[in-house]
Amino acid sequence: MKPTVTALLVAPAVVLMFGVFLLPFLFLVVLSFWYQTPGSLSLDTNFTLANYARILGDSYFLGGLWTTLWLSAVVTVICLVLSLPLARWIVRRAGRSKGLLIGLSILPLVCGALLPTLGLVNLLSPLGFINGLLKSMGIIKTSLPLLGNVLGVAIGLVQAFLPLMILPLITAIEGIPVDYEKAAMSLGAPRLQVWRRVLLPLMLPGIVAGSLLVFCASLTAFVTPQVLGQGKVVTFASLAYQQAALVLDWPFASALAMVMLAFLLLAGALGAFVTRSLARSA
Repeated sequence: MKPTVTALLVAPAVVLMFGVFLLPFLFLVVLSFWYQTPGSLSLDTNFTLANYARILGDSYFLGGLWTTLWLSAVVTVICLVLSLPLARWIVRRAGRSKGLLIGLSILPLVCGALLPTLGLVNLLSPLGFINGLLKSMGIIKTSLPLLGNVLGVAIGLVQAFLPLMILPLITAIEGIPVDYEKAAMSLGAPRLQVWRRVLLPLMLPGIVAGSLLVFCASLTAFVTPQVLGQGKVVTFASLAYQQAALVLDWPFASALAMVMLAFLLLAGALGAFVTRSLARSA
C-alpha cells in the first residue's frame, strides 16, 4: 500500500485522537497551573503551583485522597479473593456453559455504571430486599446502614469491577495445563498446596493485570461512589466533580485530576515493573 493511501486511512483516527483526547488533556494540564481568584470566575494565567499546594495543605482533600486509595486497594483485594475460585471453576468445571458464564461475568461492564448501581440502591436501602429479608428471618430488627457509607460504596465497586479481575484470571488459568494440577495431587499435595505452590505462581501475570485494572477503575470511579455514598463518602473523583461543576473552579479541579492521573501512572509503572520481574524470573 502506498504511503499516501496509508496516511489518508490513518488521518481520521489521528485527527480524532488529537481533537478528542490529546488537545483537551493538554489544556487540562495547562489549566491546572493557572489560578482562579476566590469569589470570581476570572483566571490568572500566570504559572503557579498554588492549586497543588492547596491540595497538599488541606486535610479535607488529603482525606479524600486517602479514602480513595485505601478503598481502591480493599476493592482490589476483595475482587481477587472472589475471582480466583470463580475463574478456575469457569475454566475447569463449566464445560459447555463456559461461554455463557463468561458472558454473564462481563454483564456489569456491558450495562454501564448507572443501571447496576441503581439496582444496588434497591437492594441495599433500609426498605430494600436485603434488609427486608433479614427482618423477615428474624435476624435483625432495625435496618442495617448499607447506603451512605464506605461499605455500600465498596459493595458497588466490587460488583462493578469484578469482571476486570475475572477475565485476566480466566486467560491465565487457560494457559496452565491441567496436567500440572493432576501431577501435584498425584504426588500427595493437598488442594490448598496445589493452589499455593502450582496455580498462584503461574497465575501471577493475570493477577497483576486484573489487580491493576480494578485498582485504576476504582480510583477514578465517580457514579458508584456518588450514588451509593449519597454524598457522605468523599472520593477524589467526587471532589474533582464538585470543584468543576458546583464551585466552578476549573483550575483547581484540573489539579485534582492531575493528582489522580499521577497515581494512575504510578500504579501502571508498578504493574509494569512487577510484570517484567516475573518475566525475567520465569
